[in-house]
Formats: sequence, C-alpha cells, structure tokens
Amino acid sequence: MTKIKRITPTDFRGEFMSEMSTDFAILRTPIQIHDIAKTSGFIKVPTPLHRPEFNFIVHITKGSAKQQVDANLVPVKENEILFVRQGNVTSLMEVSPDAAGHMILFEDQTLNQLLSKQELIKLFSVNVVIDLPEESSVWLTSLFELLSIEIYQPNPNLGICYSLFQAGLQKIFTSSKELNKNINRSAEITFNFKELVYKYHLEHKPISFYATELSVSENYLHRCIKETIGESPKEWINKVSILQSQLLLQDLTKSISEIAFELNYGDPSYFGRLFKKITGVTPSEYRISFMQDLSE
Repeated sequence: MTKIKRITPTDFRGEFMSEMSTDFAILRTPIQIHDIAKTSGFIKVPTPLHRPEFNFIVHITKGSAKQQVDANLVPVKENEILFVRQGNVTSLMEVSPDAAGHMILFEDQTLNQLLSKQELIKLFSVNVVIDLPEESSVWLTSLFELLSIEIYQPNPNLGICYSLFQAGLQKIFTSSKELNKNINRSAEITFNFKELVYKYHLEHKPISFYATELSVSENYLHRCIKETIGESPKEWINKVSILQSQLLLQDLTKSISEIAFELNYGDPSYFGRLFKKITGVTPSEYRISFMQDLSE
C-alpha cells in the first residue's frame, strides 16, 4: 500500500526548509520551535499536503498566514493562535512577507503529559483558531523566546522546556473565553469520534463501527456530530478519506482506480463523484494541478 506522506518533527526542516542555512540546527527534541520571521522566507508555499505525526501551534504576532486544515482554509492574523492536531491533513498556503511569531511542534506524548483529557478535548473541539487579548499575546511571545533559547542550547534541559511550554498552554487556556466553557457530552463524543476516524477510516467506513467503539447508538452519534461540526458522521468519514486520497494522488505511479481500492471504495466511479463533491474537482483534475505546481 502507498505510504501516505507523513512528516515527523525531525523531517520538518528537511521537507519544508531545504534551502535554509545550515546555521539553523535540526532539533531532535519532543518540542520544537521555529521563529516565523526567520524561517518563513525559506519555506516554499504552498507546501505539499501532508499528514504530520505531531501537533503544532502557530502564534502570529504580526502579519498573517493561511493554513489548510483538512478541507478548510484557515486564516490566522495578529494575536491569534492556530492549533493543528496530529492526523489532520494540512498545508501552509500563504505567509505574508511581514509575518512574525512562532511555530511550535510537539508530539502527542508531550501533550498527554501536560494536559488533562478534558483540556485536550477543549483545545481540539473549539475552533482551530483562538483569538488572544494583546497582553496575553505579548506574554506568550516572551515565553516562546525563552523556550527557543533553551531548546537551541547544545544540551537543552527538557524539564525546563516542558515547564515553559505547559505555562504557555495554561496562559492560552486562561486567556480564551472559548476554552473556559464547560465541555458537554456532544463535544466529548465528537473529539473521540474524530480521533477514531483518523485512525480507522481506511478499514472502517460504516458508522456502526464507530458507534460500537464509542458505546453509543448510531442515532445518538449522528446527533452529537451534527450538533458540534454541522456534518453527519458519514460525511466526516468520507471527507477524511478524500483528504487522504489527495495525498495518495501525489504518488504518480498509482492509477486513480488503484487509489480508490486502497481507500476501500469498491467502485472507482463512486470515488470520483465523491472526490468532486468534496473538493470541487475530479481526481484527474486534482492530479494535473498538482503536477503543474511541481513544475513551477
């Protein structure tokens, strides 16, 4: 089976900042931080669609950026933070020339050590962009600069790195009204459903599988998902599969029919119709535009 394009934290610089001066260290720590003003000029946008094996946040203090997260194009502007969950399909689409701030990459294990399950659900079930008061944004900038100094030491103290990052996350929580709302049962079910879909969408398309895994009825699952993300469970499963197919279509050695079968769509023409419904173009048109981007 074709390996979906997965990017680990240590791959990040090599994949997206290949022209960068060797003065920039390749970090091999569970948390990584990049200064946007220093690095954005080295990143060719739009970056290829990829599926990161890490979570990341983008904190913009000046200028703006646009990030594709799953099927959505998400603008991020001054004093905003974007959260992208491991498993999302994503691409950096635009960065303004004056953009400043930080991008922090961190593994799931790090997140699980620093946040409770309830905090995790809050973080990833609200909108992916969080608006911060200016004073909180300034505070976070100072903290991220300290984190950057420690991480780029020859022998960084990971205890200090974790503590600083945890302080940053707590500041984001206390500064955001949206993150201080109580989590309801629907949000919790939706969070767990999304995690399962990212993990099992290739093998399991029926809603019954996810309802069984979550110990709820199909009707209740449908109601929760519709209430929180405005789509049915089936629509969400198909959307995740089609997003993964975009990654597979970047491998030009595979036919569109082969990709449809790999994604467990028994009928390639059904796959083609679904692809167009979700992306607005056919698989062939998507592949042609991808090849044109490569040749530019």
